[in-house]
Amino acid sequence: MKPTFMTFLALWLCLSVSGAGMFKGKVTSVDDGDTITVTTPDKKQFRIRLEGIDAPEVKQPYGDKAKKALSVKILNKEVTVTWSNLDQYQRLLAHIYIGSQWINKEMVAEGLAWHYVQYSNNQQLAIAQGAARTIRKGLWAAKNPIAPWIWRRQPKPSTKKGKGGVLRILSLLPNPKGKDAGNEQVTLVNTSKQAVSLRGWLLRDKAKNVYGLTGSIAANSRRIVTMKNNSMPLDNDGDTITLVQGNTARQTVRYTKKQAGNGAVVKAGK
Repeated sequence: MKPTFMTFLALWLCLSVSGAGMFKGKVTSVDDGDTITVTTPDKKQFRIRLEGIDAPEVKQPYGDKAKKALSVKILNKEVTVTWSNLDQYQRLLAHIYIGSQWINKEMVAEGLAWHYVQYSNNQQLAIAQGAARTIRKGLWAAKNPIAPWIWRRQPKPSTKKGKGGVLRILSLLPNPKGKDAGNEQVTLVNTSKQAVSLRGWLLRDKAKNVYGLTGSIAANSRRIVTMKNNSMPLDNDGDTITLVQGNTARQTVRYTKKQAGNGAVVKAGK
């Protein structure tokens, strides 16, 4: 729901004691790289969206780093908030300062956020982004970083539930004949009638090593994932492999040293 005039007026009157559009308070939480909560000395709390920037989503590459970096900069610190409007989620759109530090600009200059050009023509933010991009700082170190406004429009992984979700592990090949490392395999099957994106899915072993999955699996199809790097080797002495979607474990497969014989396929069962 968009903010009404009365909602905006109430906020304006509430904050007017510190000056129209400006107040001071302590940052009491950081949601991500561009959204925070500020608590004023009289215990009023305000959700704030840093104006003119757009940080990677938490589950997006570099999103967690952006959140942590912003937390280091401002969490539990006194800030000055200069706000201009409300967004559709009832958050104050604002620039955040600690003394002469302009936090919005710092996030862009350090490659922790994009200049949100759809909603901002601020030239200082544009210049800061250009400089960070030129030296490939922060998120710009990636070859083709995806802007968060594009990431948010991408299809999300299916949330349909079932035994192991719509995807499950069909079999494992922990110890292939010949060269082992880089040739171990996990066969996945999509049991649904629609293609499933693997964005947000990963494999995790007993030691908490992870192997991120990419691409997609067509409807009612299988896909063999060859473990091309050693980020999560299939242990020949036995292991526990978990198929994870987001933060949810969808299926766990255990096998022993005996099962992981030379060239033996470990079936996950029904």
